[in-house]
Amino acid sequence: MSDQSSTQPSFRRVHRLTPLLRLWSVILALIAAFALNVNLEALRDIFAFITGEHRGEALRDTAFALAAFVAVCAVVWLASGLWWRRMGYQLGGDELSLRRGLFSTQLRTARYDRTQAVDVVEPVIARLFRLAAVRVETAGGQSSVIEIAYLKKADAEALREDILARVHGAPTPAATAADTDIDATAADATSAHTPAAPAEEPALVPEIPIARSLVAAALRTSTLFLVGFLIVVVVTRLPLSTALPILVGAIPNVWNVLDSSWRYTARTDGEVLNITYGLADRRRQSIRLDRIHAVQITQPFLWRPLGWYEVRVSVAGYGASASGKASGSTRILPVGTLAQARQFLPADAAPTYASPARAKWVSPLDYRQQTVALTGDYVIVRNGRLNRRVKAIHTSHIQELTYRRGPISQALGLATVGLDLVQGPVRMDARNLTLADAAALLTQLRSRQLPGLKPPR
Repeated sequence: MSDQSSTQPSFRRVHRLTPLLRLWSVILALIAAFALNVNLEALRDIFAFITGEHRGEALRDTAFALAAFVAVCAVVWLASGLWWRRMGYQLGGDELSLRRGLFSTQLRTARYDRTQAVDVVEPVIARLFRLAAVRVETAGGQSSVIEIAYLKKADAEALREDILARVHGAPTPAATAADTDIDATAADATSAHTPAAPAEEPALVPEIPIARSLVAAALRTSTLFLVGFLIVVVVTRLPLSTALPILVGAIPNVWNVLDSSWRYTARTDGEVLNITYGLADRRRQSIRLDRIHAVQITQPFLWRPLGWYEVRVSVAGYGASASGKASGSTRILPVGTLAQARQFLPADAAPTYASPARAKWVSPLDYRQQTVALTGDYVIVRNGRLNRRVKAIHTSHIQELTYRRGPISQALGLATVGLDLVQGPVRMDARNLTLADAAALLTQLRSRQLPGLKPPR
């Protein structure tokens, strides 16, 4: 028993500043409270004492306040040390473990074979100290995310590479180092005949210009609505109590678009898509290509003159509302050209099924744009007149199929085939087809080849 426990890797500690950075808002509030209590008169007394103009009796209150502040800081530092000693992470043979908790210990684990993505996140407060966090996304959704925070930036990048190596079944850095030490002399003798490492693959999406990110965010419908509402507030002198809820709801949408496109780059490394982005919080996100379930290309109406597109994906474990903060961003191309967007789609094909003319009574704007194409093992759905959308999915990733007919659809002889996918931003429906086309599509998709069950490792 003792021999087995001795072979287990020990828990590694995070950076000593981690507890303080997690409570940075509370600490900032304490500093602000002290600064407010040290008024101008107290500063004049301190200056007079330094210059010798009077004795220090006048500084008694200020000295007491300063001493209390120092005492609070000391207590916070000592208490954070107790918390910090109970925090740690461990890389086991099959899973990653995270331990924390002072009074009640919490131990969370994530299996490597269930890992969807491994990201390096640099929040603003952590970037001031050159620290970063490592987020491990699993198939269980946002509640199953494990965040190792905080580490030195170099240590976070090394940990990310180590976890990805274990996820992909590659040798870990420790193993490769042991192999490298064997017969080093022979390796040096043959190094001259060893071919150079292949050049890095060109980026799928080069760094998006900042000007494009700003213009794209400005041409969003939510941004224009916000600007128009601010004008109405100024002109009509609308009470702040009425305007504030609307502003609070609109501003985050604008910020998410800008933040997810700021200095964005995308590059493939084998079977992994690596993207980097972020204005306030820098993030390096890694997504396995085989775990991207569905792709959606959208062209907002105001982007058409500029020829810009947006690409979003559904990834198991990211959830429906991933925004790049709590979870990884599902927007893998915030704003780019048509050529850049097509890289994430299968080969295009002519429509196999389309909505008939009578569908205009239920979809008057875009009934001409509602089509379904079957090409190879992929389903491509198009819809939208103002905001054009193209969605694609491999048939093996379709979870369930739903056949729907509402009262109006029954009267018009129409039906919709719903493709149920993993939770995410992409939703696919073959809308308003004739009964014959809907039945044919349903029959074809029912015969799709499903992936085999993988035994647990």
